[in-house]
Order: sequence, then C-alpha cells, then structure tokens
Amino acid sequence: MRNAEFQWRVVPRGQARGTKPIMTFRIPHSALRILAALWRLNLAEELQYRANFVASVLGTLFWIVTALLTLAVFFSHTTRLGGWDYWEVVVLLGVFNALTGVIEAVLRPGIGRLAGEVRSGGLDLVLAKPVDPQAFVSFRRLDIWRLTDVVLGLALAGYALHRLGRVPSFAQLAAFGLALAAAAVVVYALWVVLMSLAFWFVSVENLSVLFDAVYEGARYPVSAYPEALRFLFVYLIPIAWTTTIPASALTGRLGPEIGLVAALVAGVALALARLVWRTALKRYTGASG
Repeated sequence: MRNAEFQWRVVPRGQARGTKPIMTFRIPHSALRILAALWRLNLAEELQYRANFVASVLGTLFWIVTALLTLAVFFSHTTRLGGWDYWEVVVLLGVFNALTGVIEAVLRPGIGRLAGEVRSGGLDLVLAKPVDPQAFVSFRRLDIWRLTDVVLGLALAGYALHRLGRVPSFAQLAAFGLALAAAAVVVYALWVVLMSLAFWFVSVENLSVLFDAVYEGARYPVSAYPEALRFLFVYLIPIAWTTTIPASALTGRLGPEIGLVAALVAGVALALARLVWRTALKRYTGASG
C-alpha cells in the first residue's frame, strides 16, 4: 500500500514537568473514507495513461461486434434461442457486457491478485492493516477505463429494447435496477469463493481463469441449456441470476417481484462467500508458513 493511502498527523502536546511530547496518530476508521482514498490514488494514476481509455472503448466495441455477428450466424438458422428472440438475447448480451465491466474495473485488479499474494506471503501486509482484509483485497484497485464497458453494455441493452419496440414501465426499470445490483453482488460472491480456494490450493496459478470459464455460461439465456445445466446455473452456481434474471426483468419476461427475489439470492450468496472467506483465512499461515 502506498504511503499516501493512509495519512496521519503527529500532534505534540504540552511538555509540562519535563514530560516528552505525546504522539497522537489519527488514522481514518471509516471504510468509505479508506475506499475513497484508495480510489483517488488509482484515479490519479490512471489519468496519466489516458490512451488506455481509447484502447478500452475500442476493445469493448470489437467484442460487442464479434458477439453480435456470432448471434447473427446462429439466428440465421433459427428464430429462437431457449425461447428468446434475437433482440431479447442482445438485451441479455448488453447486461453481460455491463457486468463484465464491473469485473474488469473493480474485481480483477484487486481480488484477482489474491492467489499470488497467498503463495508469496504478501497477504501478511494486508492483514497488518487496520481494515477488513476481505474488503481491502476486493476493492483496493480500480481500473476506471473499464467502467466504459458498463456504459456501453447498458447502451446496447437500451438499443435492443428500442428495436423490440418495448418501453419498460417504472416497475420494470426498478426491478431491473435491483436485479442488476443483485447480479453484481452475486458475481462478487462467486469471485470471493473461487479466489478463496487459493488458501487450500496455493499452487494454482490463476484462479480467475476458472471464474471466466464459469461466467461465460451467462452469455446466453439459462433456458437454452439442458435441464441439468439449468439446475446448476440457477441453484448451485447462480450465474443465471447475473444476466438472465436482470434481462428478463427489463424485457418483461418476468414480473417486477423478481427484483426482490434477486436481492434475496444476492444476500444469501454474499453471506456464504463471507463464511468461505473466514474459513479460508484461518488456514493462512503467512510468509513463514
């Protein structure tokens, strides 16, 4: 952690009767203040490389065009995919791209480094800080340019809705917003669980690859998969709640009450992820172990 991430002031007090000055260290206790300090540093660093913004936008546009061409080839042979038509799947694709932006901007730069730190003992430095270790490793870094993926993904979903000729009601938009926020929490919980495996399998080089392989299943409606995979993606590895459910809420395939159900699922996923993290952290022995 950089020296600027925690700032304190040394305040000398009176030296009555020959006593030495008393040092008072003021360390920010608010998690939000610490998070804001970390992200301000990241922002200052990233603004030095503004060409990354252009590269990020071009890369995202290329991915979107490639994905749309793939869908066009598929739909040239059929009219439905798991009961979804072309533009409905494009709405889902937009949601997928928006969540990918959250992963690349927030999760991968931070918690994605956990496996290497567990293996090298670098996690000792994190545990020595006066912050919650899970929150720190999760949100310590921010790649602001990848937030453009969120904007472009939502724009793609909005354009697909326009092509469908649908104008979501306020209730549908509220349900979509709640389901999308819940989807981000579910994605985060999956990251925490998978990256916590590093405490048991320290020789694993890149656990984020495992997440990518699982998350790719969210690119298509869960109804397009065989029944066994549908059960897996809904109840065991809940990636259906990351894209299919928010897209269904936005297109009106599911009622507005699905937003509340998604929030409940996200709460359960977050609680389980916290439990896994605490259990895994007990296995950590540090650099000397």
